[in-house]
Amino acid sequence: MEKTKVQELEVLNGYFNSGDNQIVIVYGHIRTGSATVITTFAEDKEYLYYCACSASERLQQFLIGDILRKKGHDVPDFPTYKEITEAIENYAIKINKPLVVFVENFEDIIKASPNFIEEISSVVYKSGHPQMMIVLMGSNAAWIENNMVEKIGAQAANISGFLKIKSYSFQEMRKRFSKMSDRDVISSYAVFGGNARLWSYFDENKTFKENVCEKFLDVLNSVLLRETLRILEENLRETAVYNTIMYGLANGKNKLNDIHHATGFSRAKIMVYLKSLIELGMVEKVYSFATTGHENVQKGVYRICDPLAHFFYRFFYSHLTEIIRFDSEEYYNTFIAEGLDEYVASAYRAVCREYVVKLAEYDKLPFKIDEEGEWVGKIDSLDIVAQSESGDTLVGACCWNSKMDVDAIEKIRSCCKRARVNPDYYYLFSAMGFEDGLKELAEKEASIKLIELEEMMNA
Repeated sequence: MEKTKVQELEVLNGYFNSGDNQIVIVYGHIRTGSATVITTFAEDKEYLYYCACSASERLQQFLIGDILRKKGHDVPDFPTYKEITEAIENYAIKINKPLVVFVENFEDIIKASPNFIEEISSVVYKSGHPQMMIVLMGSNAAWIENNMVEKIGAQAANISGFLKIKSYSFQEMRKRFSKMSDRDVISSYAVFGGNARLWSYFDENKTFKENVCEKFLDVLNSVLLRETLRILEENLRETAVYNTIMYGLANGKNKLNDIHHATGFSRAKIMVYLKSLIELGMVEKVYSFATTGHENVQKGVYRICDPLAHFFYRFFYSHLTEIIRFDSEEYYNTFIAEGLDEYVASAYRAVCREYVVKLAEYDKLPFKIDEEGEWVGKIDSLDIVAQSESGDTLVGACCWNSKMDVDAIEKIRSCCKRARVNPDYYYLFSAMGFEDGLKELAEKEASIKLIELEEMMNA
């Protein structure tokens, strides 16, 4: 288990080992391969599990009650959540052991029953029963972080804590795909991100192109294309509108006005759907690292943050007919090969940012990072900006498909002036290496560090 997952497990065990009754919300990338944190936590504990569905309050209560009745508990046909929790309390008293209760997709309960937390709290936090730890698990991070507290109001005071489960790191994918070339692993990460559940679809003994041709483009065996369509249909209800907006975003229409002109939808309508896409974790609004160069920041930028959805809308959505007509290799060469480097470049930037953060975790940077991000300007951008509490500043630039030359450092310095950032260190990443002129400059100036692909991959 990688370091981040160990830390998440330690947080959960910390809550449990306190001996107190708890209601803990665990959210984020639970169903993307990171479920091992939950299963490992549950291994040596007495626990119950329920996966909620999107349903009315009455149906949800009936379904939970039906499960309890089948297990021998005496509850009404439509028990209240307080009555359900009392039945669980009686079970804890019967076994006389601490009990953990996992409720997956808890958002579906709260959206239909805003008083859910209050009802279960009246039982969980009373004395006279063994320790009860209720773990409410959700995957809709945007809704939990931005809307849930408003929905439940003062009941939020009954929540003992929050734990956000992170996706797996790129370095973990590198370990899983040790037989793949470095560039192919990064290309695969551009498709799946940290969703380890999807990694198993690719074969590390095959190239990226071979995997895409087999899993997306082979008409008889295109399991990943079918899986992508299933996920999108499951999450996007009014698919015509969502598809149109997502297609625009995937093809560079990243500002509200650009989306308006590309789709023909009103700006008000687009904002409603963008809000839903953000809540679903498919789209994000881009926020620049805070600097004093406000007038040069590009505002109101949106982008797809779900890699699989981005890959689909960028390379498949407008060519579904050709997937049937063309053989897989012909399709790849015609519709994917030319635009792939531009697409993968954004994933490469994310991998480089992760690398800088990992260096900081292992005390291999000149300072401790307090804040980290990117700066998106009207003219150009800084791929990485990291700063310490005392103001030590590192900026980074990432180049995926060409050698970086000495002009790159001048371009970065010009961008820093527009951003009003005064860097102490320049970390330059290039997957294709560096020209001699830049290497010579880096030898003279200690503030410039050059990181080639091999160094980063073998860190």
